[in-house]
Formats: sequence, structure tokens, C-alpha cells
Amino acid sequence: MLVDRNKYIDRIYTTNEGYNIKILQYLDKNNVLIQFIDFPEVQEWNTIQNIKNGQIKNPYHKDVYGIGYYGVGKYKSRINNVKTEQYIKWFSMFTRCYNEDYQEKQPTYIGCTVDKTFHNFQNFAQWYDQNKYESNYNLELDKDFLFEGNKIYSPSTCCLLPKEINTLINFKRHDKNMMKKLYDKYKDELPYYLRMHLFELTK
Repeated sequence: MLVDRNKYIDRIYTTNEGYNIKILQYLDKNNVLIQFIDFPEVQEWNTIQNIKNGQIKNPYHKDVYGIGYYGVGKYKSRINNVKTEQYIKWFSMFTRCYNEDYQEKQPTYIGCTVDKTFHNFQNFAQWYDQNKYESNYNLELDKDFLFEGNKIYSPSTCCLLPKEINTLINFKRHDKNMMKKLYDKYKDELPYYLRMHLFELTK
């Protein structure tokens, strides 16, 4: 059965998230180009069935604690249906800052926030890749190693640290002997700016 492609052009549909989309091109039922009306820079190919069912995701929809969104870029939340390292770190950051149940167990995170730049997963993932370094230890996202008492996760305040440093820095920062032990253990693992910052804490 032939389909009149033109009848779909410029037709408006509403997604399940509540956004209006417009069909720009219709090649066949599996290749339909749509555009988000409120976000005209966002265009994607999808199926007419998904469009009619409202199953089109807006990459700017704030679906992570009403704040975080996926964004447009090369970074993926899943590869082969497995969550990516960048996405796990990003989502966990929001959990620490905005999940009240989590904060009941970890009250030190009460009052913590995520900087607007990191609301966009693409921005965070890019920062993460640029700041990750080779290490024999699992690296964790830290917000207050560089700035004591900091409560904002942002590109300028965060860094990646081996778990032991990330844990002890909150309780033993002013214990110079402990900082010396950490420095001796991890000095060859850390990038220069982190190594020097840790060294300053030994004095």
C-alpha cells in the first residue's frame, strides 16, 4: 500500500513528555525526520509508529531529579545496554545532592548542589574524559579536595581521586602524618596539580 508522504509533512505530534514535534521529511515509515518545535536545533530520524505513540525523547528534558538532562552530543548513557562509566558518575552526583533518602544515610551531602554546566550530561562526560587519568586504583568524583568545605559539583571545583584519598580527605585533611602517607602512596598515580595539592597538605 502506497503512503502519501506529503500528508505527514509539517504535521504536529505531542510526545509523552509533553513536547510538540513537527515532521520535516518522510521517506518511509521507518525513516521520518522530526524537529522539536521549542528546540529547533534538535532534529532526529525516527519511525512513524514511535512518533504517533509519543515515544520520542527530548534530550533537553530534565528527567534526573528535575534538573539533569541528557543533552546533544557524542556521549552515550549506555553501550550494549550497559551504563557507561561517565553516566554512572553523573547520575550518582545528582543522587548525592538531591536524593533525600540518600542524604539521611550520608548527611554530609545535605546542601550540596550541581553546577548548571554539569546539568548537561554531555558537558559532564566531556569533562570526565578530559580529567580522567591512568591509575591502578578506582577513581571517584570529588568536590572538596581542591577547595575545603566546597559543596558545589562544578568543572572548576571537581577532580578525580583514588577512593582512599577521597574518603580520608573529609576526616583527616589536617592530619599531616596521614597526608604524608597518602602522598607517598599515591604520588606516582596523581597528575601534577593533584600531587602538588596533596603535597601542600603534608606541610
